[in-house]
Amino acid sequence: MEKEKLTFIKNFNPIWFATVLGFGGIALATIHMARFFNIGWLKPVTAILAYGNLALCLFLFALWILRAVLNYSVMVSDLSHPVFAGFHSLMPAALVMVSLNFSKIGSVVPLCNHGGIAIVFWAAGALFEVVLLTLTCYYLVNNQTISINNVNGGWLVPPVAALLTALAGLGMMPFVTDTWTLTVVLWVNFFFFGNGAFIMLLITIFLFYRLFFSEKILPQLFSSVWILLVPFSLISLLFPMLADAMSLLFPKYGFAFTGIAMVMSPVMTAIGLWLLVLLIMMTYHYMTFVKLPFGLSWWAFVFPTASLSIACLSYSLVANQPLFGYAGAVVYFFLLAVTAVVIIRTILYYLRNH
Repeated sequence: MEKEKLTFIKNFNPIWFATVLGFGGIALATIHMARFFNIGWLKPVTAILAYGNLALCLFLFALWILRAVLNYSVMVSDLSHPVFAGFHSLMPAALVMVSLNFSKIGSVVPLCNHGGIAIVFWAAGALFEVVLLTLTCYYLVNNQTISINNVNGGWLVPPVAALLTALAGLGMMPFVTDTWTLTVVLWVNFFFFGNGAFIMLLITIFLFYRLFFSEKILPQLFSSVWILLVPFSLISLLFPMLADAMSLLFPKYGFAFTGIAMVMSPVMTAIGLWLLVLLIMMTYHYMTFVKLPFGLSWWAFVFPTASLSIACLSYSLVANQPLFGYAGAVVYFFLLAVTAVVIIRTILYYLRNH
């Protein structure tokens, strides 16, 4: 029995953290739907999702820590793997998602000590993200066997986690009262935003180069391409929040910051909407003419879709543009359908293999 437990821990797949991102994204999209359409009964649902996501994240985090301690060499091997290197950054992304759930939902629905939980999970996620982002890039740069055919959507996870960290950090600023601390938190968020955007740009170029000119991505890894949606959605969400934060420090330039945000945010969202259509068409092609076997990687369909719905609904609320809200609602209902399919397939997969 003890040997089985150790084997389970050794074989623990960090892709499981994508479930935390998925449910957390659904919770945030739901609270935005509740605000946009003024649906009061949806708000308690988001509270349940937030607490459930907290419990799920703590359970998976405990497994990840045990694996890192008991199987350190396996962890290092994962971080230097040319295909799976980026997936461990799903762990800090999941911690940060819990922070986002409690800071955003807690400002609308009463959650127990939501500010404290948001701060603790953001700080832990930020620390792990710096370490894993740096190690992943270091190992990939020094890997002599790597080629363009190893590039996949999983490489986008570390920069996505960095952008998510910046988003969660900006969401925490209402809980900070000290001016000096507020300034430090702001510049830390700019650090994550800058590095996340820079690395995201590089990897996006590599990924499109592979899609256009090199070997097609294996069916087992195809769902990871959906992660392309996330950075554009997160940057869309970040622009207005960064503008508000910068206006506090530089009120003289507040109008300029806001103007840039109001232009760039819908541009990023529009790219995300176009990518969603393209990805749906590509997925149909894989399902019809290639093969798309089920795996935990299918959870990569959920959070990217949720992030786009959130970006549309958020911009609609910030800029009073209902068109974006209705677009976000369409994506939201698509998200619920996708999530239902993935949950059912995950349960069947688990029952079949245990």
